[in-house]
Amino acid sequence: MLVRKQILIEEAQDRQLQQIAYDYSLSFSELIRQGVPLIAKKMKNKKKKNEIERQYEAMDRWIANPVKGPGDSEYDKYAYDL
Repeated sequence: MLVRKQILIEEAQDRQLQQIAYDYSLSFSELIRQGVPLIAKKMKNKKKKNEIERQYEAMDRWIANPVKGPGDSEYDKYAYDL
């Protein structure tokens, strides 16, 4: 089932998409339908990459600013069998 959508795009974008549709003998709608899965895949990969980059940045901050432990305490002797 197809759903009607109305979008606003720049005139230059419209010209580019119309030219691509013409070059590939596609309707404007068919061009957009074929492009959506490609855009979705690209954005999904971009999101995953950004999540991984944020995780590495967080680890770098933790490494750069370590928290000092309690030192010579009863806890250390219990926890680490010293």
